[in-house]
Amino acid sequence: MLAIMSILSSALYYAKFNLTMNRFIIDYENPDAGIGHSLGYINSAIKIATQHNLHFAFSPLQIKKSSSSDLQWRYKQFIRKITFRKIYETHDIGNDLNYLFAFDLLYSNRSSIEDKIKNGELKLLNLPFPVLKIPSNDQSDDIAYEPIRQFISNHPEDGIVFRLPSKRHADYEYAASRHLILNSYQKSRIYRPITCKFESNNINIAAHIRRGDLLPGRQYSDLRHRMLPDSWYEAILNTIISELPGQKITIHIFSEGINGNYVCENGSVSSWANKFSAANVLIKEWVDKPFIESFHHLLIADILIGSRSGMSHLAGILGKQIKIMPNMWHSYRGTDQSLELNTAEINSDLPEVTKHVKANMQTLLKLTLDPKRYQYPL
Repeated sequence: MLAIMSILSSALYYAKFNLTMNRFIIDYENPDAGIGHSLGYINSAIKIATQHNLHFAFSPLQIKKSSSSDLQWRYKQFIRKITFRKIYETHDIGNDLNYLFAFDLLYSNRSSIEDKIKNGELKLLNLPFPVLKIPSNDQSDDIAYEPIRQFISNHPEDGIVFRLPSKRHADYEYAASRHLILNSYQKSRIYRPITCKFESNNINIAAHIRRGDLLPGRQYSDLRHRMLPDSWYEAILNTIISELPGQKITIHIFSEGINGNYVCENGSVSSWANKFSAANVLIKEWVDKPFIESFHHLLIADILIGSRSGMSHLAGILGKQIKIMPNMWHSYRGTDQSLELNTAEINSDLPEVTKHVKANMQTLLKLTLDPKRYQYPL
């Protein structure tokens, strides 16, 4: 069934973008990274394919990652250990990105293109590096992809496969491609469903609080300054609650902790259970939950409060909810109902939170009347 849908989807893709059958783009860059980093490479390929009427030849191997049960990954870490090198952690997402997104259904299979290259039916050309930088908040795609535009323009003939260079920066700006990435996510939900655990008669607020690999003793503890304190989230949540009197609210805390327990920014075990006294507020902690389940609920929540992480960033990019996000090194251009906050002084930002919630209040309340609002595809 999936094979048939792949063929049909590819045909529709060709028709929609007026593609020839003989001009392709491929990419082999695949660091063992999280969802934000990984999708940045897919984003580059999709942008170039769309801009130049190329067909993106995708392989599920492009976004397959390590997991703790992966024998090959465990062997590599064992070798690093006995040779006195740094042992890396795994994001433990395995093949989850291929479950979340339907790139394999929407784009052609890279292996078939590789066979044609080997047989001499297609010619492989290596693209130059795009000019991508971090921070990317002010990125201009016209400038970033100018070297690639010039190169492709100099090769207008059919029978060409353009290959993106390895060891390049990814592209984390989605204003031009958000609709295509979101379409892939929605398409995947038809064939690879994810059960929603939100109650539709409540306003569901998701707070993604990054801890995990930033905690003391973990791989990226040197980047602990990226963690936001519990007080930052608590102040925002109290402000939102005050603007929703009489509404049934469930606050969902998403985080990676220690042995299933939530931990605050200093690494000590804590809990959100008793932080809010309002009778209309229910707290649910999603600590160390499966990646697919967590990401999906961040994306579909009625209100999303994010963290400085690629996971939060991508959920905010793709989600259609009210978003309150900390400033980071990528923008939220192309999204609606987004508010980016200065993480240094939360108290000075609270009036902006109030204003943002009030400005989107009618949309929020109308949305909560729809019992099917969490169903995908929309």
